[in-house]
Amino acid sequence: MGEYDDLYVLSDVVLLADVFEYFRRLPLSFYRLDPCHFYTAPRLAWQASLRMSGIKLELFIELDMHLFIERGIKGGIAMISHRYSETNSIYLQHYDEAKPSKYILYLDANDLYG
Repeated sequence: MGEYDDLYVLSDVVLLADVFEYFRRLPLSFYRLDPCHFYTAPRLAWQASLRMSGIKLELFIELDMHLFIERGIKGGIAMISHRYSETNSIYLQHYDEAKPSKYILYLDANDLYG
């Protein structure tokens, strides 16, 4: 069974790498932008649109200009890196009534601000 698993993992990785390399060629040839340098496809699209339009963005020198843009920011990478957390839940064996309840929650959410 392990050999089939190894074959599946190998073929999955090789196929994904092939698809990504094909995708990578398109922005490289059209916009001279490498998708490996961007966290998200929308960020790549933003850079491509700036490059193709030839627009030069001005530096924001007024606070109102900055706040206007900041209020419109949506999405992007959001994460909390907390290496260790201990729970105190009535659903677990090591529950301590003397301590306040504490739960750990994992969320995989999209469109957090939409």
